[in-house]
Amino acid sequence: MRPVPEDLAHTIRFDPTADDTAAAIGNVGVEVVSTVTMIVWVETACGQLLHPHFEEGEASVGTRVAVDHVGAAYVGRPVTVRAEVTGTERRKISFGVRLEQDGREVMRGEHIRAVIDLERFLDRQAEQRERSVVPSVTFFFDVHSPWSYLASTRIDAMARRHNAPVIWRPIHLPKLMKRIDGMRPMDQTPARVAWYEQDVHDRMAEHGLAYDPHPDYPLRPSRALRACVYAAEQGCASAFVQAVMRGYWSEHADITDLDWLQAVADATGLGPRAIAEIVEAPVYKQAVADNTDEAIAAGVFGVPSFLFGDKLYFGADHMDMLEAAMARAATG
Repeated sequence: MRPVPEDLAHTIRFDPTADDTAAAIGNVGVEVVSTVTMIVWVETACGQLLHPHFEEGEASVGTRVAVDHVGAAYVGRPVTVRAEVTGTERRKISFGVRLEQDGREVMRGEHIRAVIDLERFLDRQAEQRERSVVPSVTFFFDVHSPWSYLASTRIDAMARRHNAPVIWRPIHLPKLMKRIDGMRPMDQTPARVAWYEQDVHDRMAEHGLAYDPHPDYPLRPSRALRACVYAAEQGCASAFVQAVMRGYWSEHADITDLDWLQAVADATGLGPRAIAEIVEAPVYKQAVADNTDEAIAAGVFGVPSFLFGDKLYFGADHMDMLEAAMARAATG
């Protein structure tokens, strides 16, 4: 591992939804962000801070979390997590962490992560594992889709509950729709379009998400999609994709603007390559095309779509069925 300087710090923003609450994990009626969710955010922030310092084949795992949950955090308002390196001891890195919402402190404490040789670690885990492995879920999405925005805020928490890895697959939805001659919601009758727009607003409100689409929608998605491929490659897909989606669908952000994409990359710990280089690299252009081909071959006709086992699940409104399938797989 390359040296990690003390005082190295990183701040990342999360947007809590109903799936992040204590009520969602069985504490009936407690509609505030759960302690477990915030600890996951702590691990995410600290892990991303370390990522640029790994040698090839390295990763990190949490070994200690000592936090005080000092205030309630609510759905629909961003929570910021600040992680700062406070000490290093061989391959163990200590962090101080602080979580805030609306300028209020909601959690503080310490986290320790150990740097590991990933291959040896996984080999050891495979030998010790006695239960069946839950299959991965492939998440096909496009930043063009408000339903993908909604799904991107839910899929990680859902998959974590059942120990199912998520494979993030950005696709070019307009090209897919052209190739399969698919249905375009905004090309339907005026009554259906009006209902569609109402439904999007209602669903976003139901999950505590701000929704104010970019006034020049649709913008060209290619640069953002290529950057999403890179984020998935670097293990930062969840934070980066959600930030891009949030910017586009609730903050009037220009997803074609390289400076804005770079700022999102910096804020979510994505590095070390410049976004301007990523979006022009043939390998990432080809990856979006390959993902779109893969989606068509899997029977995808819109987004968000999820491939789990041998079944395809379509739409944010069918994620309950996807989770039920995950639960069945987890229990064998």
